[in-house]
Amino acid sequence: MNKRKMPIGGIQTFSELRRNYDVYVDKTRHIYEMADRYKAVFLSRPRRFGKSVLCSTIETLFKGQKESFAGLDIEKKDWEWKEYPVIHIGLVADDFTKNGEETLIGTINIQLDNVCKNYGISVDKNSSIANRFARIITELSGKPERVVIIIDEYDNPLLNTIDQPEINKRLRETLKGFYSVIKQYDAFIRFSFITGITKFSQVSLFSGMNQVKDISMMTEYSDICGITQEELESTFKPEIDMYAKLHDGREKYLFKLREYYNGYFFTKDQISVYNTYGLLNHFDNYAGFEPYWSKTGWPSFVIKYFEMKNVNAAEIEEAEMEADDFSDYRDDTITLFPLLYQAGYLTISGYDAITGYYKLNYPNVEVRQSLAKFLSRQYSKTDEILKKSTSSKLVKSLLEGKPQEFFTMLKMYLNKVDYSLSSKITEYYFEFAVSNIINMLGLRCCNEVHTANGRIDSVIFAGQYIYIFEFKIDKPVEDAMWQIEDKDYASIYADSGKKLVKVGVVFSREKRNIVEWAV
Repeated sequence: MNKRKMPIGGIQTFSELRRNYDVYVDKTRHIYEMADRYKAVFLSRPRRFGKSVLCSTIETLFKGQKESFAGLDIEKKDWEWKEYPVIHIGLVADDFTKNGEETLIGTINIQLDNVCKNYGISVDKNSSIANRFARIITELSGKPERVVIIIDEYDNPLLNTIDQPEINKRLRETLKGFYSVIKQYDAFIRFSFITGITKFSQVSLFSGMNQVKDISMMTEYSDICGITQEELESTFKPEIDMYAKLHDGREKYLFKLREYYNGYFFTKDQISVYNTYGLLNHFDNYAGFEPYWSKTGWPSFVIKYFEMKNVNAAEIEEAEMEADDFSDYRDDTITLFPLLYQAGYLTISGYDAITGYYKLNYPNVEVRQSLAKFLSRQYSKTDEILKKSTSSKLVKSLLEGKPQEFFTMLKMYLNKVDYSLSSKITEYYFEFAVSNIINMLGLRCCNEVHTANGRIDSVIFAGQYIYIFEFKIDKPVEDAMWQIEDKDYASIYADSGKKLVKVGVVFSREKRNIVEWAV
């Protein structure tokens, strides 16, 4: 089979994608449902999850370009196929950190110029962008249909200047006036679609009588961006059939794909998706398992937040949030867990209906390794140490059921690490130190695992082995081993089919390292 042409390399135009590429995962049923049910819609998803292509698809649909939708779900629906005037504004590409307000006004005016040119109208740009936006809407409405408005990455100027409060405040006021037009001129608008990463309450989009419908955590739209398991196995069947033999057969290949690229949950219902960018690059690169999404770089706003807030990285391992915490941010109340969730570095891993709390964890191997390396660069030099040593030996020791070898090597590495993760030296401080190294190695490590009798400090999954860890500080290692047995921690994995290894580990506050372990 010849390698199919994948839509990678910045392809964000739906018509071009359909015309020039061999692969398209059909999401038009969602677009039909949105446009049929709602007047204005907001969708939050991490970067490189297909938001811009989705915006382009909506634009093409409302322009009535039926030929681009041949063979897709929406062709079977009773869509009207009318041509609407479309105003499409994208704020993803610019840097607002220097001349923030000037850059924003210039960016929007250029795009409004294009709208005027496309539809043969003239609206004076000496007025504010809000007034100009309103005039364009009224000029276009009724020619012959009401207007469709699409705004992609509406919050990028605010996230881009998260560490510059004065610039951020001016941008927020400018955007507030601009976005308020959408509500004020509701009668002239057929449909509005807004994408972003966060949901800021102070930019006027999410308040008032005609409130934008936030579909970000609605079950029926959980897979509007990303690729489901079913879509993977149907759309990419030729690639799976071709590359399965390189990875010991179809089932093992599919398992590895799930572990590496799947695992994103955007609702409390257990519907997961793959990262589209990672999958497409994986298949285009002859089934190479690499962190394609992570290699595109960390979002600048995440790095700025870590520097600005002096984040205690150990907190990430026990992330829990209430539903309200996922959105409705104000300028001074953005917190760590929602930010990492919206950026794609944490995902929903569980939901407690009684308390209303969501539990968060890393989506997959790619993200787990990426975040671990980032945290290491921020707080220690563990990643540099591991690069200079044979990190594969650490992995191999666990995969082969040799924890004694693992701890002998780990102790040597921890001697070289200056962790500055917390002001308090606790058991959890060291749990994080160990689990962060495990995550960098690509193995799955879960901290604070709840059982009927208590909480396991850490559980490491390594091939045919499951390692159950109990950590102690300046106490006999026998205390750790007794607790594992007394609480019967291993029982929750009794039916796993894996070999269970119970490990007690003792750290020293004074030496800031492992001093004893038992298996």
